[in-house]
Amino acid sequence: MSNTLNRTWHKGFYAYWFKECGSLNYLLPMFIGVIISVLVMIKGLTEALPFTICFTSICAFASVSWQSIRLQATEWHSLVPGYTDHIVKQGNIIIGAPHVILITSAIIFEQYDVLKLLSVSVLLGTLFYLKCRVTSKMFNTSAYFFFAIIGFTIVFKEVPTWVATLAVILNINVVLLRKHFGTAFKWQTQALVDYKHALQSGWSPIPKGFLKGYGQGLNKFFFPLSYFMGRSLIQYTVLLLVIFLGLLALNYLYVAGRPSLFVFSNLVCILAFMILWTRIQRQQAWGTLITLPIYSSVMEAKINYAKASEKFALCIFVCSALLAGFIEFIRFASPVFNLSMTYSLVNTAGVLICFAIGNICKKSAFFSVALVFTLGFVLAITGIVVETEAEKLGIEHSAGALIYLLFAIFANRISSKQLYTNI
Repeated sequence: MSNTLNRTWHKGFYAYWFKECGSLNYLLPMFIGVIISVLVMIKGLTEALPFTICFTSICAFASVSWQSIRLQATEWHSLVPGYTDHIVKQGNIIIGAPHVILITSAIIFEQYDVLKLLSVSVLLGTLFYLKCRVTSKMFNTSAYFFFAIIGFTIVFKEVPTWVATLAVILNINVVLLRKHFGTAFKWQTQALVDYKHALQSGWSPIPKGFLKGYGQGLNKFFFPLSYFMGRSLIQYTVLLLVIFLGLLALNYLYVAGRPSLFVFSNLVCILAFMILWTRIQRQQAWGTLITLPIYSSVMEAKINYAKASEKFALCIFVCSALLAGFIEFIRFASPVFNLSMTYSLVNTAGVLICFAIGNICKKSAFFSVALVFTLGFVLAITGIVVETEAEKLGIEHSAGALIYLLFAIFANRISSKQLYTNI
């Protein structure tokens, strides 16, 4: 027992944080976010900096919050003296280390607006983490934090000094009064239910009972993609449509312009990530699917899965075209729709590229790493299109985007043949 109490902070770090797919799913984006944020500061790309900074900060807090729920879902950790304190120390280092790197880099490269952004994101992250230490019900709202951060960095690119100062003061008080949030890491049966559900559903932010008993037509349209997802696919699709309508309304009232295109691309990729995560967590469902009397062979089932992915991508294409076309129409007296077409093709291709990579992933850890880099790649291409002036986008760019889409369709079809080759 004495060895357990006196262990150094790094003992068991890899096994606890990197062999648990829940925390790993946030740790990997956090590490990549730190690297990208520093590189962005070096290059002076201030437009991308707010998103990368806040995204990194929220990922750090979400990873530690997830392990807090894991502690509530297991009873045995309270039987090992010092175990919880050991994990809390590791969690504090995970939260502190990336923020120290970001703050130091901001001071070195004189990016002082980063400090203001961090003050707000750290306050939100601290409140979220302290609440997750007490109850597991809050964690599903982590997806809303990601969505909110994306919108926050677009609408409020520069945080006022008084807001940053107030956030620092509030954060200090919240940390000092953390015991008033409730008893931390207390075992709860509900935490175990939420933990298991979150592993399988990809941390869906939508209530479990939403649209229960509805959407059968949509399920048939996306089958067999919906076979792995169940009601979650309908929920994700409805969430995407709600966000799409919200962006249309925002542009009608506020004229947010092209940044909302990048927001939509980010959200589409995050939702694709959740869909793929749910499918890879339910690999055993494939064995049941191919026994149903609807497919004559395993290969036919794989082909239909690829087609279902393309149907989902088609919905993305329609929404992308409507959003980009609407922005172009209300912003300019003489709208040029080359940007709308190019953006729609590129955004749709990005979704299919994500599906193609997800098809060849067999394990959750490799899936997380591969998808993080894939998301960075497809969003970089989309960002280049969004940032390019509409007058400079000609027919040749739209043709290039079409080739990119055709390649993505081909990659999705080929990679689908690798689905569950071990079954």
